Amino acid sequence: MPNSGVTDSPGKPWPSLRIVAALFAVALVALIADAAFRERGDFDYALMRPICRIGIPGFEPVLRFVSQLTGSFWAITLWAAMLAAFLVFRRWREAAAMAAFPAAGAVNSLIRAAVGRSRPDFAELKFEQFQGIGNHNDYVSFPSGHVVGAVLLYGFLFILAREIRFAPARWLLRAGAAAIILLAGVARVWLGAHWVGDVLAGYALGGLALLVIGVMYRDLAPTVRGVPLIRAGFVPHDDSLPHAHALTSTILFRAGEVTKVYNPGFVPRMIYWLAFQARFAYAHNPVAIEAAVLRRNLAGKLTEYWFGVNSVAEALRADTIDGRLAITGRFTDGVDPRDHHRARQFLFELADRFDAAGLPTWQIDPRQPRSLGNLLELADGSYRIIDLESGLVSPLASPRAWWRAFRRGLVPIYDDVYFDLTRAYVEREAPRMAEVRGDPWVAELRDLLDRAEERANTWHRSEPRIWARMARLVTSGFGLFALGGWIRGKRTAGESRAQSWLHAAVDGWEADGRIDADECAGLRASIDSPEIQNVLPHFGVHLLIAVALRFPIGSIARITYTTGNLVVACVRFAARKIDHDEWRMATRIHSPLVILVAAMPGIGTFSYLVSGPVRSNRMLLRLVLDMVGDKLPLGIYRRLGLKRIIAGRSIAPASGIATTRGQT
Repeated sequence: MPNSGVTDSPGKPWPSLRIVAALFAVALVALIADAAFRERGDFDYALMRPICRIGIPGFEPVLRFVSQLTGSFWAITLWAAMLAAFLVFRRWREAAAMAAFPAAGAVNSLIRAAVGRSRPDFAELKFEQFQGIGNHNDYVSFPSGHVVGAVLLYGFLFILAREIRFAPARWLLRAGAAAIILLAGVARVWLGAHWVGDVLAGYALGGLALLVIGVMYRDLAPTVRGVPLIRAGFVPHDDSLPHAHALTSTILFRAGEVTKVYNPGFVPRMIYWLAFQARFAYAHNPVAIEAAVLRRNLAGKLTEYWFGVNSVAEALRADTIDGRLAITGRFTDGVDPRDHHRARQFLFELADRFDAAGLPTWQIDPRQPRSLGNLLELADGSYRIIDLESGLVSPLASPRAWWRAFRRGLVPIYDDVYFDLTRAYVEREAPRMAEVRGDPWVAELRDLLDRAEERANTWHRSEPRIWARMARLVTSGFGLFALGGWIRGKRTAGESRAQSWLHAAVDGWEADGRIDADECAGLRASIDSPEIQNVLPHFGVHLLIAVALRFPIGSIARITYTTGNLVVACVRFAARKIDHDEWRMATRIHSPLVILVAAMPGIGTFSYLVSGPVRSNRMLLRLVLDMVGDKLPLGIYRRLGLKRIIAGRSIAPASGIATTRGQT
């Protein structure tokens, strides 16, 4: 069978390791039995006396330092720092191994509680030149927690040292780790904190735990099938036919097709429910499977643009096998990458492109242990991704991933597409795509994107997703950020409305024969000038206030808005954020006269039309005053003859602006 990219079974421990583990287990059981039936043995006295009488110069500070390094505070601190570093740098194997350390501590505590051996009593021992640190009879003694922790922590450092390429540094680290492990037991006995049997039991328990964790660390990269509660449950299939197992699914190979059947274990299902308050989507929600099919093909379509060929195995359809949801894709005839360095470079490039396009990167991120298992090398030397559906919620996602997801009302599930980023990327690259692949190809890509987004949104809306919705609420500032966008939109609409209002006034004068074509063009040029354009947004806000609010709330809102703008301008000028010219322009726009007019009911809406830039343009001033006068009730503007005085019948330009002609 061609390589599927999924390992079917974990590696087996070396025979030598099995023998060592058996010896540790036998020794631990024997020591537990001895400690359970006897408070202390003769060998404890026999071995403890010469150890406690060691008087080598400088020996005491070394032992006390080692005891501190293996104590609860420093050991836990170092463990937490290493675990955090592995998580930050996405060393998942190392992080998983270190996360198992507390299990050994729990076993140690259970043995302590069951045996109940007391610590050494100095009065009973009566050793000469005793260097102990005090009476510990109040605490249980068997086994030594310091020794267990030293073996685990510094033993794992000994294992990790193989990653160091510089040989002197590698051997220095290993020698230091081995010395700490050895001296930890000597220190606990020499200081009078433990019996010799306690220390030996600590070495046996720590060694056994280290072997188990070390084997897990070694085998974690090839497979996770054997991990209880995590591995996929059984899916009925013919064992005589090619098949493989992944974390949440079983893969069946049939007649040129590959079918991924979802049946996740307890842990993936539990994490999914905690994240989304719903059943595992790929196993129970057909819409999620349809979204996964479209998402994979969308990613493959984009790789055609990037690399000239489809680098993602095609998903043919959403399927059902024995009542279980599945994805059926086209079979890829390939082998495991021969050059791992070249393969990883390809994955790094692909992950960067996926990230820029808003596509999920978990399955192809070279920093996660299964990435190479999802990659096959074809006969022509190119690569193809065979699996983009992890179905896993990422508790170990980076802070950036969490933030990007929460902003969109999502939890960083590895398979989510950020469609806003994808759509923006497609629109940005569309001209280049059309040049390289043709317009029909771009149309197909857009159609695929639309369908994928529709299916994904339908899937997400079908689940409660309480935490994601709460996170979206928080990251949106509880709607305030959206409110800001709404306000900016309304302000733009108000500005457009003000612009239309002024141009309509010009049209009215032209229709009434008050101005000729040249004067009309001059007025429109005045309206489009930078000074007047600075006024229009504020005029637009007042127009919106007039629509939304009535007296006296509207008047108060207008006064507050105008005064606030004037105060802000003065504060920025005092803080040297704006220069004198900008401050002068602000005081002309938000002038005391504007504030006074803004307080007047009815005409306060038009207060910005008496601002300095408008008043300096006499023809424009006459135009706006005429339009405002027409808004006065009972036709008082015309009855008093004010329209004839202000608008007139003949207006001519003067000095590039405008002036009256023939007026009395």
